[in-house]
Amino acid sequence: MYKRVCYSLVLVAALPLACHAEGAKQIQDNSFLIEEAYNQEAGVVQHIQNVMYNQRTKDWFYTFTQEWPVPDETHQFSYTIPVTRLANPGTTGIGDVALNYRYQAVLKDHVAFSPRLSVILPTGDYKKSLGAGSAGI
Repeated sequence: MYKRVCYSLVLVAALPLACHAEGAKQIQDNSFLIEEAYNQEAGVVQHIQNVMYNQRTKDWFYTFTQEWPVPDETHQFSYTIPVTRLANPGTTGIGDVALNYRYQAVLKDHVAFSPRLSVILPTGDYKKSLGAGSAGI
């Protein structure tokens, strides 16, 4: 089962390479394993999904993020909505939502730097271990 999931993830990651059209404009992105240093280009909205399973506790963690250029590549707004499924005590729900602002401070040649400020909203129920119970920055 583990090998099947790994093979599927590799296939999904390689799919955009196979679908690349000759002469099409490429989107700059370096975020496969690290936080990206590029904002989204004007007119491009990025959707990011992450799923994590803890074998020891049998808990599931899912996040959905959308990144929007506002109005262009210099400024970007994004939000992240987490959903958690805790095996013990059998709780499922939305966690604390993050609102993010990223400024493209440097984008020259092969150097990119884009610091981010995040505001964490206490939308998760901390009594059910779905959130921190307070706002954060």
